[in-house]
Amino acid sequence: MKPLLIAAALLIASPYLPAATYYKWVDDQGVTHYDAQPPEGQEAQSVRTRRSASSDQADALERLEQDRARRARPDEENASTGADGAVSEETRAACDQHRRNLAALTEKPLVRRENPETGEMEVLDQEKRAEILEQTRAAVSFCDSRGA
Repeated sequence: MKPLLIAAALLIASPYLPAATYYKWVDDQGVTHYDAQPPEGQEAQSVRTRRSASSDQADALERLEQDRARRARPDEENASTGADGAVSEETRAACDQHRRNLAALTEKPLVRRENPETGEMEVLDQEKRAEILEQTRAAVSFCDSRGA
């Protein structure tokens, strides 16, 4: 019973324990290493870890999402036109990609995409698919209105 109480006390106190210290060093081949123990016979830099996210992480994630949403649709802010009002090749290419995406989203039963956070391929669930479909339809509508 006593070991169980000690284990429970340690679990309760764990959020209050200081962050772990790790060591960072670069070997002769230029490879960076991290370990809980410093290497023998080589200079290492002490690196402290944090138990929680940095204070500006939420703001950074929000800015990233806003930037992704802005780049996902060719609007007045993104669409580049020449002096004569003609649509640029870059905008035309983006509009063509939006049309291909719309076709895939409406015609294929399963749609896979690369997860921007992990880099792995994943199948879109119905909620995310509907969200992306709405954004893509708006982008294609905008492209059509601009003649791109």
